[in-house]
Amino acid sequence: MEWFRRAASRAAKRVVRAGARRLLLLLLPYLAPLVPFLLVFFLVSVLIAATYAAMTPQGAMTGVDPSPEDQKIQQRYIELCNKYNVKDTWLVSGESSPGNPWYPGRGEYQLGEMVDRYGNDIKLKLEWGTVHSTALFWAYTFGKSEIPDQIREKVAKDLHPYYYYKKSTVTVCGKDGCESYTVYLLVEAYTIQGHYQYHYEWVTETHGEGENAVTVTYERLKDTQQILANRWQRLEDYLKDFYQLKPGDDMALNRTMVWEAGLGFNAHKEWLEWLLNNYSIGSFTSSAMIPPELMPLFKEAEEKYGIPWWFLAAVAFKESSFNSQAENLETHCYGLMQVSPENWEHYAPILGFDPVMDKDNPRAQIMVGAYLLKNYLGNVNWEGDWKEQTLPGLTMYGGFIKMPFGKPYNSPEEWCRAEYASKIWQLADNFHNVSGAWPVPGYNRISSSFGWRIHPVYGTKKFHDGIDIPAPSGTPVFSASAGVVITAGPYGAYGNAVIVKDSQHLYLYGHLSSISVQVNQTVQPGQQVGAVGNTGVSTGPHLHFGVMDLAGNHWIDPLLVVQPQ
Repeated sequence: MEWFRRAASRAAKRVVRAGARRLLLLLLPYLAPLVPFLLVFFLVSVLIAATYAAMTPQGAMTGVDPSPEDQKIQQRYIELCNKYNVKDTWLVSGESSPGNPWYPGRGEYQLGEMVDRYGNDIKLKLEWGTVHSTALFWAYTFGKSEIPDQIREKVAKDLHPYYYYKKSTVTVCGKDGCESYTVYLLVEAYTIQGHYQYHYEWVTETHGEGENAVTVTYERLKDTQQILANRWQRLEDYLKDFYQLKPGDDMALNRTMVWEAGLGFNAHKEWLEWLLNNYSIGSFTSSAMIPPELMPLFKEAEEKYGIPWWFLAAVAFKESSFNSQAENLETHCYGLMQVSPENWEHYAPILGFDPVMDKDNPRAQIMVGAYLLKNYLGNVNWEGDWKEQTLPGLTMYGGFIKMPFGKPYNSPEEWCRAEYASKIWQLADNFHNVSGAWPVPGYNRISSSFGWRIHPVYGTKKFHDGIDIPAPSGTPVFSASAGVVITAGPYGAYGNAVIVKDSQHLYLYGHLSSISVQVNQTVQPGQQVGAVGNTGVSTGPHLHFGVMDLAGNHWIDPLLVVQPQ
């Protein structure tokens, strides 16, 4: 659990940095007479962060070993979040608009689960660390030596999300006919991170050629809007009342302190850091790792601005690791393409987007970023030596204009090439040339789709976290992505299994009869990882294929990532 200890330590540092930086900027003109106050503030921040850290294994910053009571408290927080995250999950008749939201109403009936096909509900769920940090600051505010359980429950209940879903279908047609299955799509989410509305469009995609062609018809995520002027308004209003703050208190500062402390740790960032430090980018990148909801947006921007989707995706990964809420705390550049506040305010309206409501809209972020890139890049021959042709534009876009003292480069462009452009070029090459692959070529039928079902062995309602592809035992199974093998062997109910991870997804291949790879081995799309089998809890030879989104640690429909061919 060394990663847990390091992550908790980082959480402590983040809360101190966030609060201290903000307060120092506000109080700079009065710094001298307030030095004693700032010292006290700093010590209190450290104390709060240390207390939070003490709730985690190995007592980061305190040297205190975790007690059974600490573990019980953490488990209690998790139980409360699990309870209240699904308290308001409503099926509704369709999409909403800023002027006609579903919240605070109720739908046709309560689903009792987070079921969005794209996993956007999971990304916005209430986490135990946020509940704990909110309750912890309450204890410090009112001088309490411990947090009563009724306060923990009150916070979880008061901060829980409201989700609204509509029903939809996915239809897959091939040479053996068509099969349809029901999915649920999140249309609105009212959370402490903002009030979001989601909009979709019907599309039909064809994969493969001739008699092996497969068509998939489904509702694709078109755009996302955050409809509050201040997306943190709900959390800030709650903290104001909960802590009995005065009108002159800085609500944004209080919210930042609570939120930063609550983040605690992020397993996905730890994995990405490890991956980048131990493998070259080219060894684990392929188009399969691009988040499925972003791929059509990159292609739309390509059509509009003439910049290939694979180049835009490479810039987005380098800038934000595909995080639409990534923010540079120094420059305040924001979103997938890390657009500066000044450029966003100026160009978003020109391109038809609302600077406030569309700030977290991936489509708006990509379009504005692509527009800026087009202006910087000029005319590029994408069939020729596009790398050298894009270097001047990337130097501008990446902010490599004025070289700091001490850099071992002769020019800004040389600096950009070494630290920025070369990485984008390698990513772009792989996104363009290394495509995702169907794991069992020639076998396109899906005998059990992603989502809730009656388990064929246990006879109970269970969530099926992947798709089942029937094929004869011994049929080769190929990696759908580039990545690193993290599991190769017996894996519970999945029997013999292989798990591969890239920077965005985990890919699980279950019920194998044999395994062809080893742990820590890198693989490429189309490389054999095993063979179809009937091991584990299985009723016949088939491949169980699952895909997990690492940003939220939740399973998503594999058909969003790779399609039958």
